[in-house]
Amino acid sequence: MAKKKEDHIEEVAEVKAEEVMAEPEKKEKKEELVTVMIPLVPGEDPVETVIINGYITQIKKGEQVKVKPNVAEVLANKYQQQKLAQTNREKFREQVREL
Repeated sequence: MAKKKEDHIEEVAEVKAEEVMAEPEKKEKKEELVTVMIPLVPGEDPVETVIINGYITQIKKGEQVKVKPNVAEVLANKYQQQKLAQTNREKFREQVREL
């Protein structure tokens, strides 16, 4: 019985490979790239890594680079959250001083 399952798997794989070979090449719609620049801070890693759905993008800090819009969005969200966290820390410190 195990032999039949293996045979079936091979047949399915062959059909899928044939289908792929028969299809004309599809040109993927190219996304416009967005220019970003991440400041290089002494003591920090000189490379920023962004992982989206298993795709890794490494961005060199201190230089203008072009990235996909979804990578730029992730970076914008990251720095926005960091700024919000810093603001909240400062508010908390002021509240503690008042006590």
